[in-house]
Amino acid sequence: MIIATNVTKRFGRLTALNDVSATCNRGQSISLIGPNGSGKTTFIKCLLGMVVPDSGFITFNQQNIARDWKYREQIGYMPQIGRFPDNMTSPRSCR
Repeated sequence: MIIATNVTKRFGRLTALNDVSATCNRGQSISLIGPNGSGKTTFIKCLLGMVVPDSGFITFNQQNIARDWKYREQIGYMPQIGRFPDNMTSPRSCR
């Protein structure tokens, strides 16, 4: 279970996330829908530990993610743009 509680993230004067809370139970899939610049990617990066919130906290299976990064092995994430090594996508590697 992932629980985000009162997560806020600012980048300078820009508040990307303002007091966001969400819960995702085991086996559940969630979607974040909103316009460009609404904080979807920032929130996902906070859940993955790639961005540290300014306030609030996030737990995975009742453990605060700020103390441990191993939880990421149990989360599936599909980015909008896949980035693969050049040798896997280059036409030269298919010869």
